[in-house]
Amino acid sequence: MNVHLKQVSGRNQSASVVLASARPALHERLKEAFAASRFRLIGVESDLTELRSQIGASVRPGILIADLQGDLDKAILAIEGLRDSGYSGAIISMSETLDETSVRGLLRLQITDWLPADAEVDAIVQACEQALSARRLIERESQATCICFLPAAGGVGTTTLAVQTAFLLAQRSKSFSEMCLIDLNFHTGTLVDYLDLQPALDVDAIAKQPDRLDARLLEVMIARHPTGMAVMAAPRAPTEHLRVNGAVISNILGVVSDNFDHMVLDLPPVWQPWTFDVLQDCDQILVVTEFTVPAMRKARELVNALEERFKGGPPPEVRIVVNKFRQKLFGAGLRKSDATTLLGEPLAAFIPEERTLISEAINRGDLIDVTSSSNRVSRELARLVFKE
Repeated sequence: MNVHLKQVSGRNQSASVVLASARPALHERLKEAFAASRFRLIGVESDLTELRSQIGASVRPGILIADLQGDLDKAILAIEGLRDSGYSGAIISMSETLDETSVRGLLRLQITDWLPADAEVDAIVQACEQALSARRLIERESQATCICFLPAAGGVGTTTLAVQTAFLLAQRSKSFSEMCLIDLNFHTGTLVDYLDLQPALDVDAIAKQPDRLDARLLEVMIARHPTGMAVMAAPRAPTEHLRVNGAVISNILGVVSDNFDHMVLDLPPVWQPWTFDVLQDCDQILVVTEFTVPAMRKARELVNALEERFKGGPPPEVRIVVNKFRQKLFGAGLRKSDATTLLGEPLAAFIPEERTLISEAINRGDLIDVTSSSNRVSRELARLVFKE
């Protein structure tokens, strides 16, 4: 038997699945299905009695699929030994049938779900999805709080809002070193330019050796603002068609979550294969739009689509922010009440247009508050973020 389990941590840990089964056919059936899912499947071709030595203190997969084929009593004893050794992840059991004694034994060991031995692969993946959703509710309190800025269109000002929000959160917590501001727009992101910093994130290096990413390497791949705030961004690739692996993004965010108290994400306007996976692990999603009818319609459409996709699990909070808001005092034109009617309940804030102030801050590589300690943008953002 040749088994190799890789160490996983943070949010990646909850997205890894170990399949413990002595049936090669089951491994083959699940291999293709899980390749197209968010989960990283690790196969252990042995029965459960040999599993305990494979899952030690440093390897804690979020989900275990336990094939109970063979001696059922020994399999349940093996799971009991696994629990006694400290494993607290979700366990999905599979078997032909279960008698009353076996059911009671599995319930006592807090088995998450049971599936018949011949269950369809889609049902198995769905069981893992449900287990992950339940686990996220438990773990959310111990992970870094995460706010994501998602543009409804290009040029709506998400980067400005993300930078200032990170500053406000760090200022309120009085710990700038525990804030990490992340630019996930690998093609045209300008977050580091706004703060006059150099990008240090090497996505290719992490993709080639994902197990090397730990707290020490993380510190090498971030830039530190004079306030102490960590800023993570990769060098732009404006003329390349990058295919950034979603597992790499999850790995990066998982390690950041383990090492910082707060995360603020600046996402690209173009939907990526990994965008939804990032969004569903956030605490707040702020969809940013401009004060125009087409932009606001796109924002509402995006929120509706997200709410539909979040069905069936614990959804993050999704709200709409109208940025660059300016209303004429006199005459006809778009009114604030029009936006309220169009956007409805998800509407959370109007951030005023301060073109001169923001341009000056960007050109100097400063935070808005450095340029003007008392400004309307910061005041409205504080009300939004802290719900004051």
